[in-house]
Amino acid sequence: MRIGYFLSSEEYTPAQLVEQATLAEQAGFDALWISDHFHPWNDAQGQSPFVWSVIGALSQACSLPVTTAVTCPTTRIHPGIVAQAAATSAAMLDGRFVLGLGSGEALNEHVLGQRWPVADVRLDMLEEAVEVIRLLWSGEQVTFTGRFYTVEDARIYTRPPAPAPIYLSGFGPKSTELAARIADGYISTSPDTRLLQAFRDGGGGSKPAQGATRSAGGPIPTCV
Repeated sequence: MRIGYFLSSEEYTPAQLVEQATLAEQAGFDALWISDHFHPWNDAQGQSPFVWSVIGALSQACSLPVTTAVTCPTTRIHPGIVAQAAATSAAMLDGRFVLGLGSGEALNEHVLGQRWPVADVRLDMLEEAVEVIRLLWSGEQVTFTGRFYTVEDARIYTRPPAPAPIYLSGFGPKSTELAARIADGYISTSPDTRLLQAFRDGGGGSKPAQGATRSAGGPIPTCV
């Protein structure tokens, strides 16, 4: 088991997040989570910086591994762009980056005026988005026409030596089944042992899992 520190993008400025990361490393934490929001959960929190800019700064400020917890690659940002942003982050972090993905919340994903799909459709979109990301991470020129996404003659040139792991969040049986089936690891923000076991039994096996517990100062991810 490793204990990490959660960088809450909804509550702190980019400079404060970078400072917290350096202090977390000095205090002996093993890893970092960072949230990806367009809006904070409420106005009182007051922040929501662009996560990919902050990750670039983190790569230069400390040596801890970083996981996005989590990014939605389906509506607000096309998975082809997420693939490029994550590849750059993984290259800068030199093997210390995990792309944590999820189906998102309307809070963040509605902002461009697109219709918010029902849960089953969002999971189908997420599965296709992961396919697009992995295709682009191959370094080959990709043309793809799917149910939800199109990529035409696209190639990502800046990549790490090996593709970053993709973890999927699972807060219910259907998303957990998807994570078990297609992801390299599992993310949860609640200590639900039943879902973790469902991930293991559904094909996740011994793949890594990351979960969050609550401390006095906020959630701290536990990486196991």
